Amino acid sequence: MGGTQSTEQGRHGFHVLKVKENSPAFLAGIEQFFDYIISINGTSLENGDSQILLKTLEESKDNPVTLQVYSSKEDAIREVVITPNDQWHTDPNEKSLLGCSIRFCTYERAGEHVWHILEVLPNSPAEMAGLIPESDFIIGSPHTVLSSEDGFYNLVDQQLGKPLRLYVYNTEWDSCREVIIIPNNEWGGVGSLGCDVGYGLLHRIPQRLPAQEDTGKAGESVSSDTNFSSADFVDHSTARASESNTSQVHSLDDNTTTRSLSQEHALKEAQNTALPESPQLDHRDASVRQSSEA
Repeated sequence: MGGTQSTEQGRHGFHVLKVKENSPAFLAGIEQFFDYIISINGTSLENGDSQILLKTLEESKDNPVTLQVYSSKEDAIREVVITPNDQWHTDPNEKSLLGCSIRFCTYERAGEHVWHILEVLPNSPAEMAGLIPESDFIIGSPHTVLSSEDGFYNLVDQQLGKPLRLYVYNTEWDSCREVIIIPNNEWGGVGSLGCDVGYGLLHRIPQRLPAQEDTGKAGESVSSDTNFSSADFVDHSTARASESNTSQVHSLDDNTTTRSLSQEHALKEAQNTALPESPQLDHRDASVRQSSEA
């Protein structure tokens, strides 16, 4: 996938949409959805020229290169040393040297557009889909780019009675999975999803402590004081997914939520779920993917 230019202002990079298992990107710890490649061997990719990236990878085949990678989950830039090669697969049609699919876009407010699952009602479409209250965050959808709060609610309305595919990050397992849910108003409860959703500054994905500093339980996460530039954020009230965006949701009780069997199954499967190719491609994406992907 390649260098589709964005008209948005701010910082830009190549958004990693998918990482293939056992690929160089996979072994280097590149995270799909959260990571943005912003430079290679010291050369900035801010202008979106995918040919610079692809040419450098081709010229460095079987030799290590250094990527600068921005993580929207950690709000931090890190260096990743990775060796592009074509030995990680046996598919003659596979052209990727890193094993990741990318798209050029802004990452200026990348961590803002997430929707926190706060409560899941019994026997609801959300429960049947295995959504987990408190630890699940909706981070995207292959149906469309979710670039605003209204984008998610509009998508739910458009998919009433039809399968809705969502990409969901779980903080307990620190992993992403795909969830398929069918919004409808006939399931016997409130709303078309049957879950309360939080959006805004108070509902960002919590940052995790570095491994050497994490003295708590395994998998435990902590919230950062500031995840992103505070000037870019407005604290929105939480909203019920199928109701008006401004409807108020009161604070939930602190009682432990009992998980359904479907939720437990979703958690167990989360670590091993490989997300599918995103259909949000244009002709430039396809041509770059055929030549090298990234």
